[in-house]
Amino acid sequence: MIGSLMSYTKMDDVDVSVVILTYRKHDALAKLLLSVLEQKTHNFFEIIIVDNGCFDETKVAIETVLHDEMFIPYTYVPKCNNPGYAAGNNAGVKLASPTSDYILFLNDDIVLSGPEFIQDMLQIAQTKKKSAAVGCKLLNGDGSELIEAGSIVWEDGSAAGFGRGQRDFNAPEFSYPKPVDYVSGACLLVDRKIFEEYGGFNGKQFPNYYEDTDLQLHIQHDIGREVWFQPKSVALHDEHGSFGSDESVKLMQDASKRFAAKWEYSLKGAHVKNPYQLEGKEQDQAFFMAADLRARDPLKANILYLDDRPPDKSKGSGYGRSFDNLSMIADLGHYLTLVSLSPPQETKEWCDNKCIDQITSLGIEYYASTSDWDSLVQSRIGYYDIVIISRPHTLKATYEKWKDFYKQSSFSLIYDCEALSFLRNEKLHELVQKKNIKFPGYYHLEAEPEKFGVPIESELGLAIESLKRLELALIQMADTVVSVSEKEKKNIGLLIPDDEINIKVIGHIMTSENMSERKFSERNGLLFLASFHDTMYYNGDAIWYFLEYIYPLVVKESIYSFQGVHLTIAGRGIPAKLRDFVKNKKDIAKHVTFLESPPTTDRLYRENRVMIAPHLYGAGIQYKVSEALANGLPVVMSTFTKESFGYIPGCVGSDSRSFTKCIIDLHRNENQWQELHDKGLSYIQQSHSRQALKEKWSDIIDSSFKHMSKKQSHKILNIEQLDQIVQEIDIRNELNKKNRESLEVEQIEKNV
Repeated sequence: MIGSLMSYTKMDDVDVSVVILTYRKHDALAKLLLSVLEQKTHNFFEIIIVDNGCFDETKVAIETVLHDEMFIPYTYVPKCNNPGYAAGNNAGVKLASPTSDYILFLNDDIVLSGPEFIQDMLQIAQTKKKSAAVGCKLLNGDGSELIEAGSIVWEDGSAAGFGRGQRDFNAPEFSYPKPVDYVSGACLLVDRKIFEEYGGFNGKQFPNYYEDTDLQLHIQHDIGREVWFQPKSVALHDEHGSFGSDESVKLMQDASKRFAAKWEYSLKGAHVKNPYQLEGKEQDQAFFMAADLRARDPLKANILYLDDRPPDKSKGSGYGRSFDNLSMIADLGHYLTLVSLSPPQETKEWCDNKCIDQITSLGIEYYASTSDWDSLVQSRIGYYDIVIISRPHTLKATYEKWKDFYKQSSFSLIYDCEALSFLRNEKLHELVQKKNIKFPGYYHLEAEPEKFGVPIESELGLAIESLKRLELALIQMADTVVSVSEKEKKNIGLLIPDDEINIKVIGHIMTSENMSERKFSERNGLLFLASFHDTMYYNGDAIWYFLEYIYPLVVKESIYSFQGVHLTIAGRGIPAKLRDFVKNKKDIAKHVTFLESPPTTDRLYRENRVMIAPHLYGAGIQYKVSEALANGLPVVMSTFTKESFGYIPGCVGSDSRSFTKCIIDLHRNENQWQELHDKGLSYIQQSHSRQALKEKWSDIIDSSFKHMSKKQSHKILNIEQLDQIVQEIDIRNELNKKNRESLEVEQIEKNV
């Protein structure tokens, strides 16, 4: 039987000390201990149980749960005179392992939900630079409603749990990590050094309540660090179970007065005024401003980011760049709300739980499939300083509402046009009409233009011209336009010679940290890696052209010298038409391998010797080309691809013969391969730096936040002009769609 201070299974490399304060709650303690033992972490932890009651039932509960435990060290600390929360927990910390960097305080009346609870708490503590403490999402005992998703200290010193009483506790506003005023001491992870430097919990002033909040205001106001809320860590809490509800109310009221007096100076002006005298929208806004420290920081912007789909880096099509943009903006400390406009089922298929976790882990409030996005914005009018809209079709789908919002509040609009799609289609049209290249993607575009965001017209050329008018009108609506390359910026400047248009370039982030060290001799073959989305348009056309006009020459010449060069075509949604095309070309079929939706690209970059980018048309710049160079894989590219980037190291093939020569030479000549390998890595380091692009975003946001580049009336006028263009296109769309359907019916009747 446990009777005095005892320790078991000592360990020298403990990272986290779990300090559990218990008092007369032996059944609850047993449940908590079981949930702690289930934890799976990358770090070693110990358990320190401080017993403020020393009842036999408590000792039996501890022995029953822990008597066979051999891998997690634990210590029992009897404090039989019930010295209170502060003194009890401080005593536990004094016995923590000297190697422990973090202290996790747990009340005996909570239960941890899920084996990743502690690891998720640590993930925030270790990745958020200013973090000094972390709390969890607390639900009531039966898990039916929220107790807090982080907590608020108002300017008058009173406090509130954010979301208290809400049953939809997985709503977006409760489901992303964020810096907050404080979190409940029932579940509090603290940097041990900071805790000890403050002298632990201040038990003299706050023996039972507000000692945890006092510590956290010290973290925020005295040392300039942050307390973070981690929604992935969920605990069930039998609230006030440690003391009894009647006694809790009186203790809390007394402590509240002392707390407000101590922190009065720090709270004044730095915290949101108590909103309980307000009603409706005004009260809601006060809670939103108070619930995330970034939202009320006068030096940071509140930003609404709209995209057609959630940015899943694995999907290509510019979504990797979108994710990186969000990540950089979040790193700058701004408050971000991301809204995806795609339908629910489409969003679910596009972005799984891992994808959602990657987004929210950035500290971003994420609304998936919000068809009534305008209602969300309307409820937060005056809350957002900046709106960022990604891609032309997203702005086209939402522009009408911005006119109303401009009349109600002032904000800057940043339009990330990502790539000018009309330029891609213009080039494709030219290649087919003037060069007579029968790209299969062209006929798909011609048959279903609306699938590719192109208006329906009697002729594809007219449709592309309508798309051009639309995209240029969208650009003129924004305060700041973000382009993906200097070439695109130049094109916009030539097409819209307006000094008032502020155009910035944000390209791709790349790093060579995970690059394989495999040598030339350990690699073999060609790689084409792209997202196809079950269509031959763009990437499908690029590899089709290569297979039709270039690869037969490569196979023929390489067989004479070194037994052929194998080609791997990998990507998401490889169209059946492409597979059939290769199958029917007997001279190359045996040399080609298709790889659908590889879970990772690491092996492909590690094993192949040369990447190919044979595109003859496109828009923006190719993410996979940059990615290949970052992985040390030299690229053979078309003249078009080279010109899209400006300067970029690689072997450029201006026609079938020169493209073939580049491949043969690079695949055969180790010195040439090594030279381009080294130049590619150097290029990525110089031009794809995350820090450099983050500084650009900082300048863009600071400028947008502090200065409006256009008057509201000017913006409304541009929207009205855009509206005329859109209405004209929609009318023609409907008319041409009916004409096309009539022709199809006539053809069917004729065939019958």
